[in-house]
Amino acid sequence: MSYTALYRRFRPQKFGDLVGQTHISRTLAAAVKKGGFVHAYLFCGPRGTGKTSTAKILARAVNCLTPTEEGEPCGTCPACLRCTQGESLDILEIDAASNRGIDEIRDLRERVKYAPVLEKYKVYIIDEVHMLTAPAFNALLKTLEEPPPHVLFILATTEPHKIPLTVLSRCQRFDFRRIADAEVEMHLKWVAEAEGYTTEPEALAKIARKVEGGLRDALSLLDQCAGAGGGQITLDILNVLTGASGRDFIEAMTRHMVEGATADLLTGVSDLYASGRDLRQFLHDLLEYQRELLLAKLSPNKYNVPAWAEYVQPSLLLKLLSALAEGEARLRTSLQPRLTLELTLLSVCGITEVGSQKTEDRKEKTEPDPTKPPFLKGVAQSAGGLTRPTVEDKGDDFARLQELWPAIVLAVARDNNSTGAFLAEAKPVSIKQNKLLLCFGAQYTLFMNNICKQGPARKLVEQQIAALFGRNLSLEGTLAQAEQATPPTAQPEEEQGRLF
Repeated sequence: MSYTALYRRFRPQKFGDLVGQTHISRTLAAAVKKGGFVHAYLFCGPRGTGKTSTAKILARAVNCLTPTEEGEPCGTCPACLRCTQGESLDILEIDAASNRGIDEIRDLRERVKYAPVLEKYKVYIIDEVHMLTAPAFNALLKTLEEPPPHVLFILATTEPHKIPLTVLSRCQRFDFRRIADAEVEMHLKWVAEAEGYTTEPEALAKIARKVEGGLRDALSLLDQCAGAGGGQITLDILNVLTGASGRDFIEAMTRHMVEGATADLLTGVSDLYASGRDLRQFLHDLLEYQRELLLAKLSPNKYNVPAWAEYVQPSLLLKLLSALAEGEARLRTSLQPRLTLELTLLSVCGITEVGSQKTEDRKEKTEPDPTKPPFLKGVAQSAGGLTRPTVEDKGDDFARLQELWPAIVLAVARDNNSTGAFLAEAKPVSIKQNKLLLCFGAQYTLFMNNICKQGPARKLVEQQIAALFGRNLSLEGTLAQAEQATPPTAQPEEEQGRLF
């Protein structure tokens, strides 16, 4: 094979080359320098964080004939060259996933008795050690506790909780951490420059976020993008390879969710599905974007907040994140991912019945006020095609309340976006005996129950009314009735026909 993958060509060759694991590289280098390394190590942590690479560096370092003053392998002596080229007979890598039985461990126990062939120490690197069976662990215990002086064991695993405590207590444990996005991005930039690739900073940043701290995955994805783009690493190529959606699309879908634009949301999901994009990846990207938006709202001096999100409350974003996270968990095992995604997006908009009647079109449509959230347009307008109950008690106080009503709705929306959206569909009808009657459209039963029943939403609305109107009022709700058409004129009985 003429081509070697990037993660193999750029594998660290000394402790100083390890990325993001300074606490481990310094400790091991100091141990090698002083000759104080132990007989058994356990390297545990997420995939792609350098466990196997560190094990190989340690194996070279303890066998190096001329180590540096810092405890690093020289890389030029015969022992280092044999280890680097994979020709050393005394450094053995064992895959515990395929050699997990007691017979393999018994064979290992017999071989450790013999002295090294060429090197100073025999090093056994057992990868995915948690895959060993319980009898195999038991057979390894005595050898692991008191091995011959020329033997060194290095165990590596991604699931240390599956290893028996009797084994853990016999090893010196090192926990590998996820590598920070900034360090991954910096390393990718260095590799790309070494290979002569042309890169976009946004593409490298997205790769670093996507791999979640795994450097090997990042290098593999960089290698794949370079192959697809002919040495050019761009955001468009990365989105095509990973099935991700563009940031503009993600931002637009988030805006539709905040504004409650269910039709636009469903259209977006339909376009996403028709283009063959990964729905799970889309929901993951949506969660990541909303997390960034929440951080921007909480730390406006550090992050830029989009203009359309100025009136979005952090509490609403937190609720959206929670609901989307639950939807992501359902989507992983769903047999109908498109339907699951649609239900998730509709649920975060407050839609509980997918087949409910659509909202009637307003007779009057005005341009949205840029100083108000999108759902507050037409707050002071009445719903067309609805008849309101007639009441007699409409004095000066009620007239003043009507003038203040848009400001009350806006104040409620600033504290709770969804409650403000529900309240925007209500119209004050009367004030009588310290009770404010609100009228909702016939299709807004859910909204009326949310606002007028005892709960946080009603309490918030009453507090804002008291603050702006200067009078404590309790809320009551009623549903408007659609205007009935004139019934047809009754026909004589003989003209109507009879059943019998």
